Amino acid sequence: AFGGNIMATIICPDHRPQMATVRHHVFEMPVADAGRQGQVIAIKAAMKIEQITTHVVDFIVEKDEVNLADARVIVAGGRGMGGPAGFETIRKLAEVLGGAVGSSRAAVDAGWMSYAHQIGQTGRTVRPDLYIACGISGQIQHLAGMKTSKVIVAINKNPDAPIFNVANYGIVGDLFQIIPALTEQFKKKLHK
Repeated sequence: AFGGNIMATIICPDHRPQMATVRHHVFEMPVADAGRQGQVIAIKAAMKIEQITTHVVDFIVEKDEVNLADARVIVAGGRGMGGPAGFETIRKLAEVLGGAVGSSRAAVDAGWMSYAHQIGQTGRTVRPDLYIACGISGQIQHLAGMKTSKVIVAINKNPDAPIFNVANYGIVGDLFQIIPALTEQFKKKLHK
């Protein structure tokens, strides 16, 4: 799978060495096994400066930086949010829950959210305790980045949206009525 853009099982039974790369948060952290042992072989790497072909020219920190990888709660929006103003609705819910705001690629491509918020195969892979998908249809590329969340709640007006196939809980309806109602209920329950 080159560049993380192919989802496939690749089998190489007759060739060695075999290697695999896995994106951060795809698997749960394993429990340490003190009984296992291994040998560390130190090899000194030597490169001449002219062999290094990559150079950092500049580093720009985005103002809208978000830490999705460590968020325990993520409220994410997609095309169903209708535009940048729609994301204010989920920002309020995320704030009440102490969570982060995520988005689908469609919302990023439309310019509604920055890439730092993008979840999916071409964005971040997340594993929060609670993932609330708002107006996200559930394309396979998005699911690849969030399907291992512990609890998934989907809110969508389309009852046939693929996101409902991975959701633990689904709400079919107008998210602009549902999300404010959820926000108010959580404010009351969490005393915020």
